[in-house]
Amino acid sequence: MARTKKIRFLTILGTLAAAGAMLVSGIAPASAASTVTPSAHTSHDKSINYVNLGDSYSAGFGSGTLAPATIPNCLRGTGPTHVSKIDALKNITLSLDASCAGATTKDIAEIVGAIKPQLATADLVTLTLGANDLDTRGLVMACSTLGSDAACNRALIAGIMAIPAVGASANKTLRALDAATPGKILVLGYPRLFSTTNGNQPLITAKRAKQLNALDDMLNLAIRRATVRTSARFIPVTGAFLRHGLGSVAPWIYFNAVNVTDPFNLHPTPTGYLEGYYPAVKRQLRHLRIIR
Repeated sequence: MARTKKIRFLTILGTLAAAGAMLVSGIAPASAASTVTPSAHTSHDKSINYVNLGDSYSAGFGSGTLAPATIPNCLRGTGPTHVSKIDALKNITLSLDASCAGATTKDIAEIVGAIKPQLATADLVTLTLGANDLDTRGLVMACSTLGSDAACNRALIAGIMAIPAVGASANKTLRALDAATPGKILVLGYPRLFSTTNGNQPLITAKRAKQLNALDDMLNLAIRRATVRTSARFIPVTGAFLRHGLGSVAPWIYFNAVNVTDPFNLHPTPTGYLEGYYPAVKRQLRHLRIIR
């Protein structure tokens, strides 16, 4: 959900596309290491070729520390996530992590266009998308105790009105991804950020938290519907995080109250990724018989 400085896609993705084409043809450019970084596993050890892309929830914000991502000018978290756990499975190799914190649905579509050579050989693709189109961080700040009722009301109305466009853009991106890969596409949803059973919190009132949770539900529904007429499968995580939002006894959502601009704020903690996201993905991998 964190928005990094504006991505210069025309230059960056042109470089990625050229690097990808050369790698597929067996020619590695001098800059390939900085643009397309394979997993530490060797490809002959595993049979499932895995590509990850998407926004900051796919890039592992909230876990570890910040580090440069595969996509130039993008960042990722260095700690354990569902992506690292999937890569650690016996028969799966993460061949490319093209996630980018701050990426919108349109940004992800451009990344898809730039990594078509890698997607063409992928057996499995995971991603999250849509939250940056909605500006979830801005919504939370407007509706928090740092905002105002007027700002919150305006933000909620704007968010609700934006949902159809977010869903339409997500569908367009997923159709492009579907056309680019023969692999199984798993679209992961977003958790509710707040638990409201303990009433008002220093950051937000229970009333505003419920309203934001309802908007999260609307976003997830729009993303689920965006998978229609594609081969992508939507994987919800709302249930897994139900008792672990901000305001709960054991939150799986990171928030640094001392620094409200902390880029990791409003993202899963390592526990959230490993106990919330990973089990949901693993169940689907078993259902698809990708793993036992």
